[in-house]
Amino acid sequence: MAYRLYYWALRGRGEQIRVLLNELGQDYEDVHVGMKEEFRALRSQGPATLYFGSVPMLEDGEFRLSQGPAIMNYLGAEHRLMPEDPRAAAKTEAMVLGAEDMRMAYFRVFGGERAAEKQAKFLAGDWSNRWLPAWSGLLELNGDTGFLVGDSLTQADVAVWDGLDAILTWIDGADFENFPRVEDFYEKIHSRPRIADYLASDRRIEKKKD
Repeated sequence: MAYRLYYWALRGRGEQIRVLLNELGQDYEDVHVGMKEEFRALRSQGPATLYFGSVPMLEDGEFRLSQGPAIMNYLGAEHRLMPEDPRAAAKTEAMVLGAEDMRMAYFRVFGGERAAEKQAKFLAGDWSNRWLPAWSGLLELNGDTGFLVGDSLTQADVAVWDGLDAILTWIDGADFENFPRVEDFYEKIHSRPRIADYLASDRRIEKKKD
């Protein structure tokens, strides 16, 4: 039975899951939830459908799971991307949550009259001084394998890649200058055959900045 992913017709927190499902070669139905009537109908079903009244939500048969990071870690464990060693597995989970923290910081710089100012402040501040140094340092600590944990792809790599890609796509001036490890990591994940095929396909919800 194919997975069903419920999310808006947006990239947002759902895109990392779509990228991972494509990398895994899994069939899935990308259910684009309408933001009014359809979403209200889902929420009215209570926590049996949406744990906290929010999407994304993944259906795996009768099993339903909410929260983007939890879905990423579930798929990583189910398809044996997550390391068996509990400490290495915990690292992947921590990095998925780190990617979510970065994504939330990125979400906060959009909207309002001061959006351009907030984005410039983000690039000069957290982007350059927190997130890029962190990912670069973690790649170095992992022995420059090109992955964040171990020597093969985990769900953490996809979660972090998607956060980086969103920032590059949507914030003018975002780049990897002075952080070649992060740039090499980004390109390595981007060029994986199944991911590259998905990114080039009509299935991807793509809205590039002007």
